[in-house]
Amino acid sequence: MNLSCNKLSAAAVSEDDHISFSTILASSIHDMKNSLGIVLNSVDELVHSAGDSLPAPQLVKLQCEAQRVSDNLVQLLALYKMEKQGLALNIDEYCVGEFLGEVAAAEQVMVGARDLRLELHCDDNLTWYFDRDLIAGVLKNAVNNAARYARSKVLITAVSSDDSLILSVNDDGDGFSQEFLAAGRKHGHGVDFSSGNTGLGLYFTAKVAELHNNRDRRGFIELSNGHGLGGACFSIVLP
Repeated sequence: MNLSCNKLSAAAVSEDDHISFSTILASSIHDMKNSLGIVLNSVDELVHSAGDSLPAPQLVKLQCEAQRVSDNLVQLLALYKMEKQGLALNIDEYCVGEFLGEVAAAEQVMVGARDLRLELHCDDNLTWYFDRDLIAGVLKNAVNNAARYARSKVLITAVSSDDSLILSVNDDGDGFSQEFLAAGRKHGHGVDFSSGNTGLGLYFTAKVAELHNNRDRRGFIELSNGHGLGGACFSIVLP
């Protein structure tokens, strides 16, 4: 009897420690994100002070890497919130072309500093319902990743097909490795994260896609090669 009580108490302590650690970890991530935000603001000021001339490549690289880390921290906090409380979407109707234009404008300095062209193809009359902030974060992360491997161009496209909105980011690099594509195709439209090779960004993106649903249909992501510019193609499909 005493032994059972001891085991129960140990289990309770272990569970409490786990919950406490998760809370502390989330709080620490929040603090790191805030500190990194201060660094990013300083770097942004230096980039903008370059005026009409392009900032130094090293400065842009610092900006891109700091932004990437900041995005990862935001994604971690969002995933924590999904698990603990659920993440409510702010769905509204948007002009897709205008929305993508804002995404492209936000990434233009980073892409231009890498001596790349950023192009956008979208029907001016296309509108859709989605969470603006979440999808903007997904696409900015995809453009940032594409720019790291592109040779000369990154292309953002939006099309409506089979009652779905397909937002894609293409590059003219070497494309995804076969191992990476195999992980993405293992469960059809979903991405298999059991191997741990797909990374936090894709995991977060898949979760964001799944949160967008219409009746019995849920969003999903796809990875492929050879579309658009012939390199890698990342797509998020929203019902």
